[in-house]
Amino acid sequence: MSAAARVKRMLGWPLRRALDPRVRMTVHEIDARLGSEDLGRPTVHDRLDDLDRMGRDMLAGLGWRAVPEPGGTLAQLDAPRAAYLNWANGPDGYASQAGLWFNPPVPVHHDAGGVEVLLVNERIVEQPFVFRALAGLPEDARILDVGGSESTVGLSLATLGHRVTVVDPRPYPLRHQNLTHAACRLDELPDPVAGFDAAVVLSAVEHFGLEHYDSASLLDETSAAKNTARPRDGLEWSDARADLAALARLRELVAPGGLLVLTVPFAEQATVDDFQRVYDEAGLRELLAGWEVRTSLRVGRIDRLTWQLGEPSRERHGVALVIATSGP
Repeated sequence: MSAAARVKRMLGWPLRRALDPRVRMTVHEIDARLGSEDLGRPTVHDRLDDLDRMGRDMLAGLGWRAVPEPGGTLAQLDAPRAAYLNWANGPDGYASQAGLWFNPPVPVHHDAGGVEVLLVNERIVEQPFVFRALAGLPEDARILDVGGSESTVGLSLATLGHRVTVVDPRPYPLRHQNLTHAACRLDELPDPVAGFDAAVVLSAVEHFGLEHYDSASLLDETSAAKNTARPRDGLEWSDARADLAALARLRELVAPGGLLVLTVPFAEQATVDDFQRVYDEAGLRELLAGWEVRTSLRVGRIDRLTWQLGEPSRERHGVALVIATSGP
């Protein structure tokens, strides 16, 4: 309730008759100063209404609206509210700031009077691929989920009975008795007593060591160059490649014969910018050096809503889906 509404409730008619006489005298004095005396509805109420209306008009001119009551019809959704909802539900909104944004595979877009699918992203194929790849593991398998703070995959695997460790320096708010959060970079994770049965690297390693993720990198790259010519062809960002170092570290953490389930952006031409690497065939072979590849698939997004297995991407890039095993 606004301050004006609280004042009006306090001074309002007919409760005015029950007010302490000193309050009634104050209201009469305000009315007299405003040019009226002993009205059934005090003049101060009219002035408060004017001030409230002026404030609302000013906020409306700045693009804001009063927060609507819960419910309402889709037809009542206006452009300012729609813009707010898009921001609040996105990667920069309040949920994200609280560490509670989980990168949905099908985000929606609000507009005045309507809501539609914004796009279908790579998570639509990456998440089911991970579950399929791990389906043959025993129920209590030990799984390392690398960079999983924006994903519910680790929680799903823990719920299915696996013993899951999510390694990510960012907060991980989800809890389960089978789930452990290692709040550190991958290179800081201590060697396990016994190796992990599998490592899941779902849309993570392509960011390692790059400027956008530098402050929360999962693998330190102190010599990373801050190059301003972006994007660049090829995958070299500096002499030290944090993505290659991460895959080498995982070979130490995964038990002999254990699984690597990897998803990364893929295109015919490799590129790198300050946000991520996009791998080509040569770059993918380099990344997987030392691993025995069992399955390697390509999925392309052929339009805003459609991904298709085995199809080259008609947009900027598709995704590579890989299952590999560690050597003896």
